[in-house]
Amino acid sequence: MNADADMPKSEMIRRSLRCFALGCWSLIPLVSIVTALLAFADFRAVVVGKGRHWNAASRRLFAGACLAGVGLLLNLVITAIIALAIVFG
Repeated sequence: MNADADMPKSEMIRRSLRCFALGCWSLIPLVSIVTALLAFADFRAVVVGKGRHWNAASRRLFAGACLAGVGLLLNLVITAIIALAIVFG
């Protein structure tokens, strides 16, 4: 990717912070799938479009992706527990 196609720094920081916020929202059980997918989309867009720029919000970006992953796993575990309770309850 050349420097002309790189994401602008303001857009990169905005999307990094949005990824973190969506990652936090993904910990809520009913909305976790949609917000986690949006967080992963922002994570990918920033990583691909970063280029040679330094991302001041890189820790928030990676934390948002981790929170989104944890939110998806929690949603999967909660769904499995409810399904088992219905089947065997």
